[in-house]
Amino acid sequence: MAFAMWEQIFGFEMPTRLLFGVGATGNLSFECSLQGWQSALIVTDRGVRGAGLTTPVETQLQEAGVWYEIYDSVQPNPTIECIEAAVPMAQEKDIVIGVGGGSVMDSAKLINVLRTYGGRVLDYEGTDTVPGMCKPLIAIPTTAGTGSEVTFIAMFTHTERRQKMPVLSRYLAPHLAIVDPELSRRLPPAPTAQTGMDALTHAIEAIVDLQANPMSDILALEAIRLILHYLPRAVANGAADIEARAAMAFAATIAGAAFNNSMVGLAHAIAHAIGGLYDLPHGLCCALALPHAMEFNLESRRDRFEQIAQAMGVETPEDTVLRVRQLMSDIGIPAHLFDLDIRVSEEALEQLTDLTFADGSILFNPVQPTREQVRTILRHIATYGE
Repeated sequence: MAFAMWEQIFGFEMPTRLLFGVGATGNLSFECSLQGWQSALIVTDRGVRGAGLTTPVETQLQEAGVWYEIYDSVQPNPTIECIEAAVPMAQEKDIVIGVGGGSVMDSAKLINVLRTYGGRVLDYEGTDTVPGMCKPLIAIPTTAGTGSEVTFIAMFTHTERRQKMPVLSRYLAPHLAIVDPELSRRLPPAPTAQTGMDALTHAIEAIVDLQANPMSDILALEAIRLILHYLPRAVANGAADIEARAAMAFAATIAGAAFNNSMVGLAHAIAHAIGGLYDLPHGLCCALALPHAMEFNLESRRDRFEQIAQAMGVETPEDTVLRVRQLMSDIGIPAHLFDLDIRVSEEALEQLTDLTFADGSILFNPVQPTREQVRTILRHIATYGE
């Protein structure tokens, strides 16, 4: 890696303890006994629970003699209401355990803040709003995408504004992440593809954005290599291909650790805008935005895109955009909102532009776009006017 480390002062944090590997969920009973936890709230959604993915967690809690309840009303793009509804159940529990994808992880983090310090979700919107350490939280992901199990970030949706809003604080980080590739085996092809594109977006933006550093670079470049190789396999035969599932789980976690320190940029600002307005899966929105954001940033960060090209096994920075578009085609990700039967009106286009600029991620992009540039990108994503 061509990087003069003495030219940059940087920090890197990952306070979350990580247990990784096939069958890692089997360590939960020991962890509970070690910590003396006697009660737990499992936070999840109905799909995860219905698929039986909370069962290994429940079995471990039973073995440890831990009394538990389950809150399974987390929604995709979780709302303030669905987060706050769980707080009374969590209040007196020793531990909160999030079992699910990114929406569940975000909800569990915010439930944990509210049970520790009280208040409402909106009280914590913004940066460094959590006053101190929170009560114990365990994150057990069932998808390979968000990396939320090792990040300081939680997103929630303000229903009335149709806007995704962030809480950023190092105190949001789970105390323990148990990443068990077995739990993603049953994930269908479409969400496997979408969450994988979320992880790829994290990795690429971690390298390109303003706070990139040598530690985040190492993790992000390895995540890119793994995702390009293993995501098509996980989509095609994820139930049987545990090697692909494990590689994707690892890639998502290290991409999460990377962007947690380097931040994300334009692609995520656009993705949050689209996801908030149209209530679409976050990974899908990232995929729609990623190649356009890459094209926009390419000339300003050509040296960084040369590193990405090397990780992807392509020749030029321009080829990285083509490689991402090819991957999307290979795994069945649509290229436009039009392909999802969403017709973007002129009014909606302006609203999406406003929401993009309201998102803090854009501040870390290497080039600050004009309003017209963002509107043009959104037109291409929507195929508006074609």
